[in-house]
Amino acid sequence: SCRGPAKKGAVGFGGTENFLERFLVFLAYQNYYNYPLPTYLEYPILIAQDVILLLAVSHYNGSVKQALPYLTIFTFGWHLLTIQKWIIDLAMSLCTLISVTSKFIQLKCIWQARDSGQASALTWGMAVYTSATRILTTLMTTGDFQVLARFVLLLILNSWVMMTILYYRKTGKKQE
Repeated sequence: SCRGPAKKGAVGFGGTENFLERFLVFLAYQNYYNYPLPTYLEYPILIAQDVILLLAVSHYNGSVKQALPYLTIFTFGWHLLTIQKWIIDLAMSLCTLISVTSKFIQLKCIWQARDSGQASALTWGMAVYTSATRILTTLMTTGDFQVLARFVLLLILNSWVMMTILYYRKTGKKQE
């Protein structure tokens, strides 16, 4: 379902993606191929931020002990990714597939609701800008086809989501 409890419109986008795993895979991929640190420096920071956030949420929910298995899986997963080239390449492809699927789910939710709800066009605009800059930096540094394909797809889909949000924001105002 695309609707959250007791809310109207498209909501709940964050639940369709698990950023931590994708940050981990992207970091491992960049590290495995010995790409320059500036091309992926934000990923270790984002991973640390997510781990701290998850631990804080677990602490305040009283379930820190339940977070320990996830930390173990996280550590094991990091080492597993870098064992062989085909594993990291497959993981990167799957992350791209998950990202693309997530964008389509988000679009479907907005279309079904015929309302962009609380979705922020500015946030999606920043995602478009980020994808475009990542395309340029990848072209200037590594030229990695898999990374380029990922960011081209994300640029197209992020733009589509942003335009859909703006469209339904305008049609919602016309109806009022």
